[in-house]
Parts: sequence; C-alpha cells; structure tokens
Amino acid sequence: MSHELWTPSAQASIVLKTLVVNPSESKTQKALLKAYLPEEAKPEDIVELGDLKIDYDIEKNLYYVYKELELAPGESVSRSIEIKDVWIISRAELEALTGRAGELVEALRKTAYFDTAVVLQKDLEEKSSGVLNKQEQALDALPQTHIAVYRENTEMLGSMKTMLARLEKMFIESKIAAGAATEKISIKATWWVILGVIIALGLISFIFLIIWQRQANIVAIKQKTKEFSQDEE
Repeated sequence: MSHELWTPSAQASIVLKTLVVNPSESKTQKALLKAYLPEEAKPEDIVELGDLKIDYDIEKNLYYVYKELELAPGESVSRSIEIKDVWIISRAELEALTGRAGELVEALRKTAYFDTAVVLQKDLEEKSSGVLNKQEQALDALPQTHIAVYRENTEMLGSMKTMLARLEKMFIESKIAAGAATEKISIKATWWVILGVIIALGLISFIFLIIWQRQANIVAIKQKTKEFSQDEE
C-alpha cells in the first residue's frame, strides 16, 4: 500500500512524498513503491529523485517513479521527489499578449474593426490581470491547489490566445479591404487617364483636320487664280 503527499519547497519547487506500508503483522512482503507525477512534469523537471527510478505509463500518458522494496511485518518506507515548479505562467508571456493586442488595436484605429478590437483588448487585459492575481494568491497554497489554479489559468491563457488570433485576423482583413479599395481607386483613375488621352488625341486630330482643310482651300484658290490668269493671256 502506498500513499502520496505534496508539500511546497522553499525554492520554487514542489516535493512529492510517497509512502508504502506492509500491512501484514506476521510476514515479510515485497512491495512496490510507486507514485505518478502530475501530467505537466517531465523527467527534466525533476530536481531530486533519490534512489527511485522513473518510467512512463503509456496507457495513462504519465511519468511515474518507483522502487521495489522488501518490507518487514508492519514496516513502512517513504521517499521524496523534488520537482521544479513548472506550474507558473510567466508575466512576460502575458505582457507579450497584451502588448501585441495594443499594437493591433492601434493599427485598426481608423477601420470598421476598431470598436470590436477595443472590446477584445479590454477583455484580454482583464483576463491577464485575473491570471496573475489568481496565480499570486496560489503561490503559498497547498501544491494541489497551486496546480489546480495553474490548470485553470492555462485554460484562460488559451482563451486569451484565441482573442489575439481574432485581432490578428481582423488586422489582416482590414489590410485586404484597404488594398482592394486602393486598387479600385487605381483602376478608376487609370480609366480616367485613358479617357483623357482619347479626348486629347481627338482634339489634336480635329485641329489637324481644320489645318489641313485650310491648307487645302488655300491651295485650291491659288490653283484657280493661276488657271484664270492663263485664260486671260
């Protein structure tokens, strides 16, 4: 029979204490001391393992520590495993999310997405503050509570990332819309230029036609005058 107990460590780590007992009062028995690690803990997170070994349970998808022991009647044996506290969401990660949200909202200021973006930013910042507050309050709590709060905050962090993804999508859509509007204006301007060129060419052709007609009339008059003079002679 084995038991587990979590206790906080003075240095940013958590200690798992596990106990195995020989329930028989008359005979020596072999016993397996075994303790599963929380799902977030990996072998590289173990600070102190002692004489225990570590293995992986494929069915449960969890690491566990173990040791085979031979216990005298009524004997109990305990072991401790110190694990680095990986149940913390860094302030830097939260600030990176809120900072990026602020940049996106500013970029969307003069677009149709701005009001929605402001609401998302405010919600994201409130969630960030909530995560930090809950996490700070749980630092001195029992490890079980500390881990439970971390898992709740992880879900909140996922929600924050989803909101940031929405802001990113809105930013991309605003750029596409702006590009389409610019292209539309550009096409319209191009057609006006083409129309202007056609009109200009038409005017030039008309002017050349008038000049040609005048020249043709002058030549015709001169020709008639010449013929008239020859007739008189």
